[in-house]
Amino acid sequence: MTAQDMTEIIKRTDKTGRQPGHVTQRLLFFGVVVLQIALLRYVTALQYMPLRDSPALLDQIAALVPAAVKASLLTGMVALVVLLARADKHRRWSQFEYLPGASTLTLNVASFLTLAAIFLWTRQAGGGDTYWPALLMRATPAIWVGMLASWAGLVAPSRAWREAVARNYLILAPVFLISFISFHSLDAELAGRIGGALIGPTLFLSSRIYSLTGETLSVVGASPEGYPIFGSGDFFGQINPACSGYEGMVLSAVFLGLFFYLEPRKMTALQMAFVILLSCVAVFLLNALRLALLVYVGVHLSPEIAQEGFHTNFGLLGVVVVVVAAVISTRFVLTSEPTAEHVKNEPLPDVAIDVRVRMLLPLIYLIGASLLCGLFSGKFFWLYPLPIVAATAGLYQIRDHLRPLRLELTPTSVLLASATFLAWLQLVPAVPQDSETFQAALFSAPFPLIVLWLSFRVFGAALIVPFAEELAFRGAFTELAQAKLGVYCTESVAQAGAMLIVAVAFGLVHNDFVAGALAGLAFGVARWRRNELGDAIVCHGLTNLLLCFYVLLTGAWAYWL
Repeated sequence: MTAQDMTEIIKRTDKTGRQPGHVTQRLLFFGVVVLQIALLRYVTALQYMPLRDSPALLDQIAALVPAAVKASLLTGMVALVVLLARADKHRRWSQFEYLPGASTLTLNVASFLTLAAIFLWTRQAGGGDTYWPALLMRATPAIWVGMLASWAGLVAPSRAWREAVARNYLILAPVFLISFISFHSLDAELAGRIGGALIGPTLFLSSRIYSLTGETLSVVGASPEGYPIFGSGDFFGQINPACSGYEGMVLSAVFLGLFFYLEPRKMTALQMAFVILLSCVAVFLLNALRLALLVYVGVHLSPEIAQEGFHTNFGLLGVVVVVVAAVISTRFVLTSEPTAEHVKNEPLPDVAIDVRVRMLLPLIYLIGASLLCGLFSGKFFWLYPLPIVAATAGLYQIRDHLRPLRLELTPTSVLLASATFLAWLQLVPAVPQDSETFQAALFSAPFPLIVLWLSFRVFGAALIVPFAEELAFRGAFTELAQAKLGVYCTESVAQAGAMLIVAVAFGLVHNDFVAGALAGLAFGVARWRRNELGDAIVCHGLTNLLLCFYVLLTGAWAYWL
């Protein structure tokens, strides 16, 4: 079977016009709500906290948002439970048999992207304690109203909510007030409490692991915030709640939950919970190992490598290893065949999925090699050529799938690439200090090494990285998202929705979310214009090439950090 035949199989698979049961629809939209809540919680951190100490009334109102949102979510769940408990059998199900309208979906996407952009921008600007970040945070209460309204519309029709409030307001009002007061008093310390509770066990395990080297890892004091300072010899560091591994546990649980949803050979709820729990335990143990190795590298090898490269990359690599191991072991254990309904609705699913998985290989090689090389890198990433070589090997491995691609320089690709390049310069200004540090490290090397590194940097950014990322995002991920959305809406709406979802995902994997999401949207439009994946690759490559020329001509090296 040729690559062209496989492409046709994917297209046939994605255009099925089936309509699933209402239970599946409800689970899908409920899953979207849960995922958006988790992402917003992750990007928000404690950015509302500076507003609580402000004397301004608007700041005080904005500081109430986290508690109000949580109380609203809790009250909404109680409202649905009470409504269903009081409804008769017929009304219990019929009132939920509907699909959200276009206005609800539009409000949901707009509110989510706006909130995520504000939170990520204010985080980079230093939180809500300066003028513009504080001003943006004051505007979030109104946006949160739209976000909550869209979540309500995704979960149940408006008539169900009106009935729930009208019939049960004597129950719902105390629930909201009590939960609001409780959440407002606890929200400031919630993240610290979760991570802080894990600091003790993490240090205990790390010290036991480190003792295998014949040395002692000890706590020598505490930071002004009360977090322990630990280390050995001449190398010491602070462990805060984020170092306890709870973020890695959340990420592994989210990724595995998504896998279980997409996996055609279904598991029971108990089996899924067991795998997720086991994965979280594995992430916790690897995090304890990370801290022990961090101290060992800092004492015996290089403090710079320990603090810059090893500290971050080992944690991400640990999460990736745990998730991949869980997925592989789960697929190995599951021997049951897909359900009859799935086989009926998904013709030749194994072939279509295999094509998409193979399209991910270059990006997997690129990320894996970057994390491994990052373990041994300091402030300057001298090992950058190795991930490029790894991604090139991945592209060669799937060369049969690359031959049908049409790589043409069209006016649309040039226009979108130029606009994306200019937008990136405006949204991600280069920090002069970072550029100076980068330049000093680069030009301290011998001239042949400088030329070799710069050649790989331009070659990788303009050619290899666009192929690897576009095959994954505008290729495999877009096709999977469109196939799932095609179950619930028309083909044009599914294409637009898949483009937006993948653009958001593309922004999340970049340092600047807004710039990355806009770039992902532009590359998605480039593919959509002629339905050619090659157009997205060309647009992405041209954008990166323009940025390379700009960096080399102006010395704005910070764009390559």
